[in-house]
Amino acid sequence: MDVSIRRTVCLLLAALLLALFCAAAAAESYTTLRSGSTGTAVVSLQQALKTAGFYTGSADGKYGPNTEAAVRRFQTAYRLSVDGVAGPATQNKLYSLVTPAVTAAPAATAAQSVSASVGGWFSGNYATLRNGSTGNRVKLLQIALRTLGYYNGSVDGKYGAGTTASVKAFQRGTGLTQDGAAGQLTLTRLEAGLGADNTAAAAALALGSASPAVVQPVPTVTAAPAVTPAPAVTGSIPARPTGTLRPGDRGSGVISLQTRLKQLGYYNGALDGIYGSGTTAAVTAFQRASRLTADGVAGSRTYAVLYAGSTAAAPVQTAAPAPVITPAPAVTGAVGPTLRSGSSGAAVSLLQTALRNLGYTVSATGTYDEQTLAAVRKFQSSNALAVDGVAGSQTQTVLYSGRAQGPSQIADTGKIAGPAVSQVQLLHWFNQVKPSLRSGQTILVYDPDTGYAWTLRLLSLGRHADAEPLTAEDTATMLKAFGGKNTWDQKAVYVRLPSGAWTLASTHDMPHLSGAVKDNNFNGHLCVHFLRDMDECMKNDPNYGVSNQKTIRTRWLAMTGQKVD
Repeated sequence: MDVSIRRTVCLLLAALLLALFCAAAAAESYTTLRSGSTGTAVVSLQQALKTAGFYTGSADGKYGPNTEAAVRRFQTAYRLSVDGVAGPATQNKLYSLVTPAVTAAPAATAAQSVSASVGGWFSGNYATLRNGSTGNRVKLLQIALRTLGYYNGSVDGKYGAGTTASVKAFQRGTGLTQDGAAGQLTLTRLEAGLGADNTAAAAALALGSASPAVVQPVPTVTAAPAVTPAPAVTGSIPARPTGTLRPGDRGSGVISLQTRLKQLGYYNGALDGIYGSGTTAAVTAFQRASRLTADGVAGSRTYAVLYAGSTAAAPVQTAAPAPVITPAPAVTGAVGPTLRSGSSGAAVSLLQTALRNLGYTVSATGTYDEQTLAAVRKFQSSNALAVDGVAGSQTQTVLYSGRAQGPSQIADTGKIAGPAVSQVQLLHWFNQVKPSLRSGQTILVYDPDTGYAWTLRLLSLGRHADAEPLTAEDTATMLKAFGGKNTWDQKAVYVRLPSGAWTLASTHDMPHLSGAVKDNNFNGHLCVHFLRDMDECMKNDPNYGVSNQKTIRTRWLAMTGQKVD
């Protein structure tokens, strides 16, 4: 090779290596920060997360649980590896979004306000907007709220009562102060929920080059970055957890479990490290497909099959969709006042938006109408809640948890994905159950043998609970569980108490004596028996009472291997 050519090639290779070195150096310019880290680097991280709308704590330079949770939310929102560790990739992405530091700037011109090239939906201008504000930045705000399903008004650039109410609803949904003013934290949180895909359309609309029809509400977009769905996981099998995991557990072991279940197609939720209802349902589905005990608890036997590489079972293809897969991530928010038929306002709009985003048929009208009542009842049925159509604290807590179940064909037939065996307790009637109940409350009864669930309204509380089906639909479902007939033959069932606790009980479906609920197609009431001391029961209820106690004890022995005297 000619010397000059060789020299040229060497120079080019040197330049290439230098470029690669510089790129690598740039990518590694941030020191990895994780739980336990301290110092000015952590302060900068916290300030950046706060500017981006993911962190509300103080910038104290201590990488604690709140900082780690904020990092996880950011990583989820921007499709990064969700591990709660602020490595170079996470920090590069974060600082590219918030640098230079955001300050409250005066209102920009229309062109500046909507310039997509500046970066971000609001182009870095986070000056507070409030009732009475006007202009293109208000248009952008209205478009953002409409895109996320919070605003149904016209995009007129006038910050009036409708815009204020929508901002409050969004703030409630994302845990912000509900003052109705769109300040820096509210605007950055909106940007996080929207992403960058709609920026150009919003800019064109605000400048008047497009009609409001260009940007339609997108019900599958969630306002809270914490519940933005991660992309499908591919690659190597994650590390196997070291101990048994069950509902309520948290941590890296749960993330590994969720990752593996997502790789196999059983799990469609966020890799949040929280063993909630979605993870439980995914584990149960995998266990059924693998012919393991389907209890929703991940132990050594489940791990042996789950982490066995290509031999792990794929999801069973059935006509009905798996209940773990929901049509869209849920809107998260704080639990508000109890909502029922006739309620109206921003809280109802938020409720309707959350239900719609999960796939329930309902429109965000702000009025608790018949459609909303039906959607709430179906949601309660699908999530093992007492089905009364009232959105109280329990219903809202599950709905806004980010792990709620969407509707399925199973729910339409009166069946639900009931609790795992490990969630069911054996509570004593006189000592633990009866003191917490009162007449008029509702309980959910789940038959583990058939999968049917129905709601009962409590009438009177003596040595057992007298109750009756809440609706005609509940009566029909209960009848199916008992083989299509009214009978005194008792069933061992799981009962969800108003406190949310599940306990083992025994019941029948024979109507007798009087009832109080109208139009439930049940002429009388029935009895629900809970655990009692056998000596006391033999003294006071030597026949049918003792029979129910034997049913309870037999099932508990089968469930746990524990014998109760």
